[in-house]
This record gives sequence, C-alpha cells and structure tokens, in this order.
Amino acid sequence: MHEMHLDADKWYDDETGGTFMGYWADSDVAVVTASIPGGPHAQRARYSFLPDQDWQQTEIGRHYVQSARLDTYLGDWHTHPNAVCGSLSCKDRACLKKIINTPSARNVTPIMILMCGDRQSWNLHAWVARLRRPFIFYDQLIADEAVVQFYG
Repeated sequence: MHEMHLDADKWYDDETGGTFMGYWADSDVAVVTASIPGGPHAQRARYSFLPDQDWQQTEIGRHYVQSARLDTYLGDWHTHPNAVCGSLSCKDRACLKKIINTPSARNVTPIMILMCGDRQSWNLHAWVARLRRPFIFYDQLIADEAVVQFYG
C-alpha cells in the first residue's frame, strides 16, 4: 500500500498504476501480498496509463514461484489525479472485460483499485468485476464496489 502511495505522489501530474498479487481467503475476501509497479517502460499521461506488460508479467511469474504458487494475479490499480468520483471509466470497464476474457490471466473476478485525489491525500475505490452472459452474443460486465483493508 505504501508503495502505491509513493508511486501516485511521484507521478501525480499523470496517471500511474500497477498490479497486485495475492489469494482469495474466501469467496469475498482477497488478501493482497504484493504490489508490482508499472515497470520501467510504462507510459504515463494525464488521462491514461499503460504498464510495461512484459516486465510486469516477468515480476508476476517471479512472485508466483516465490510464493510456492499460492499467490496469483488479483488485479490492477491506477490513479485518477484530482478526481473526486471513484467510478470506473469506460476504459477501466473495457480493461476489466479484457482481463476476464484473457485465458492466461486466469482471473474471472479481477479487482481494480482506483486511487483518486491529490498528493498525500488519496482515496481508494475498489471494484470486483465479473461477466454475466444472459445472451449468446452479449457479455455484460458487472462491477461491484468492494471494501479494501491493508494490514502491516
């Protein structure tokens, strides 16, 4: 959590973000064990953030092995500088849908944490997503607000 705040403050004028690893302790309780930054070649701009995916995937793999294959990819976090509302943008929703539909992500319920606010005053808004397939050609993204608690 501390690393996320430091990164958010460092890149305050632009969006920044990363990914996090952990495990589901229960159907509605995720335990975050590691935060992985955006990477050395991440692209940050005022209204967008694109992580260095090759670097992140290497780090995710390394952490997965170090955890004896217990910790997995849980989701992503990114900032919305100066934002008050913690709602998911259309791009955020598209990203969640892509994660769910990417077999190698192995995550059908990704978590997205938005950090909204100002330097040293970030508010966290967490969302857990899933797809509902009521029709053959139509996938509906369901994103429910979640409670985030950090320990340590």
